Parts: sequence; C-alpha cells; structure tokens
Amino acid sequence: MASWHTRAERRLIREFGGTPERKYGTDGTIQGRPVEVRCQRKDKRFRIQKNVHKTLVRSKGSYIFATPGHAPKRVSAKTVSKKLGRGSWHKDRKYPHKFLRRGDIF
Repeated sequence: MASWHTRAERRLIREFGGTPERKYGTDGTIQGRPVEVRCQRKDKRFRIQKNVHKTLVRSKGSYIFATPGHAPKRVSAKTVSKKLGRGSWHKDRKYPHKFLRRGDIF
C-alpha cells in the first residue's frame, strides 16, 4: 500500500485534473505536461531537487505546493526558477537541491 505522502500526491494531482504516475520521475501529468507535488508539514520551506526541476523547466511543467492552512497552489516551473534565483545548489544530500520558503509561494 502507498504511503500517506504518495496518496496525498495522487489526490492533489487528480484535484488539478491530472493523472498520477506510478513510476520514478515526476509525480504525474496535467494536460500532458509533468507535475511535481511538494508537501510541507513541519518545515517552513519546500525542497526543490535540481534534476527534477530541470526536467520540469525543459518540459514546461509545474509544481503543486501544499501546506496546512492554505489551499494547494499550482505554479509553473519557470516561475519557481525565478523565485530560486541564480545561487548555488546545496549538496548536503545525495542530490543537489534548493529551498523555497512558504512565503515565496503563499
């Protein structure tokens, strides 16, 4: 059975009229374009992975951001790029990533 996180991602993609994926890669598609769901519970920021972000930008994809107390919001990957800026990517995990604060989205 899928974890609560996977179930939440699939539900959000369906709410936005998309189709969840059941493989590795992006979380699903909306109107034929890739979408990635970023959920936040305890931390006040969203982690954006470099490899997934590059795929979304190249494919004109988008993110769905979800956090308690706010309606989920869909944002284009291009807009997310502008919010991330040109700074370097963190490398303290196996994959490069950057963070967006909740206030940058909601």
